[in-house]
Amino acid sequence: MKKLLVLMMALAMTLSLAACGGNAEPPASTPESTPAAAERKDNVTPEQAAAIVDIMAKMGPLYEEAAAAATANGWDQDELAVQELNAVYAIMDSARVGLGELDGYGDTSTEDIDAVIEQYQAMLDEMPNLVTKYSEPYSN
Repeated sequence: MKKLLVLMMALAMTLSLAACGGNAEPPASTPESTPAAAERKDNVTPEQAAAIVDIMAKMGPLYEEAAAAATANGWDQDELAVQELNAVYAIMDSARVGLGELDGYGDTSTEDIDAVIEQYQAMLDEMPNLVTKYSEPYSN
């Protein structure tokens, strides 16, 4: 369980660094720099985008099930459980933003996106364990 939390935190930090990565040059004042004329960078391939969408589509219902089970069984009293579920939600939201916004993954390379997808998959693989854990009554 601690490994999952560490993995989720590492992934969240990776995504936040990728999202904050940028160009040190000041933006040009030409019409090409306006959002309407900007284009998405080609750092996320269509296959990678499809993989992220597929993983998140599977993770969403598992997250909802884990969150509902945690609330129903008193796990919302456990700070670590709340942090775990919040981390999963934040990562799912980061994936949504990454795919939905122009340059959502910043300057992250295509190879690094592959690593992010592997981390998303590892989280997805761990979600049934969270559902099982939170399906049990909470006890101090």
